[in-house]
Amino acid sequence: MKNNLTSVIALDVGGSSVKSGLVNSGGSVYFVNHTPINSQTSKEDVLQVFVKIIQMYLHKVNPNEFIGIAFGFPGPFDYENGLCLIQGQSKYDNLYQVNIRDELKKILDFDKPILFCNDAEAAILGEANYGAGKDFGRVIGITLGTGLGAAFIVNGVSVHDGQGIPSNAELFPFKFNGKRADDLFSTRGLIERFYKRGFYYSNVAEATEDIKQGNTSLISVFQKFGEDLGLFLRPFVDDFGADVLLVLGGISGAIEYFHSKLEDQLNIPVYPGEV
Repeated sequence: MKNNLTSVIALDVGGSSVKSGLVNSGGSVYFVNHTPINSQTSKEDVLQVFVKIIQMYLHKVNPNEFIGIAFGFPGPFDYENGLCLIQGQSKYDNLYQVNIRDELKKILDFDKPILFCNDAEAAILGEANYGAGKDFGRVIGITLGTGLGAAFIVNGVSVHDGQGIPSNAELFPFKFNGKRADDLFSTRGLIERFYKRGFYYSNVAEATEDIKQGNTSLISVFQKFGEDLGLFLRPFVDDFGADVLLVLGGISGAIEYFHSKLEDQLNIPVYPGEV
């Protein structure tokens, strides 16, 4: 019987690592890998990380099934044309105005399609269809990491306009208490909250480890973070008529410390990712 499966090399590009794998049209993912990346290094070094990941999978993929490469990439980004527009977000500044598709095709001498979509949207869409959001019709998903990502899902489809959906379905540019949401509801925003309380961490994992070691005073910082996040999100949740809020990204690993305060501000359930 003929095998009609097709496969793509998929890269989910974050601010500190790249998650990758081979994904086939049957929904299976193989050879999942996490590669650390310094997103503030030179253009050449960042591109070399992408190249090495792709080359690793080119040796694994069945050439009869392989149809191209798919990137989930943070915005702002011209996804149709492969042009990075990130600037002033403490990540990938040296890729500003770089056409990543053209650069990779040149380096790899590659003629198959290289496609791009928003990283947060891709993660949330997968979670809405196959994970914690699969039983809900109207889903808002956010990613909390090096920045604040978002997507609005209706019946399993990502939507960018319509009832209660902000411009480009993005939340990061909006202000809360006079500051941009991306600067507040992100790793750097949470680290700053700890700093103001006299705690000095380079990442959120260090804080959660201290809690596990008995420093429960840190929990109040997470709780205030969750309360503020809920207050920020409430008008979007109400206007969109969301049935559920999905929370993904690196900070979601600490959701047990801010879940209740976040959910208290909303009239819908809040779930972390499962996929």
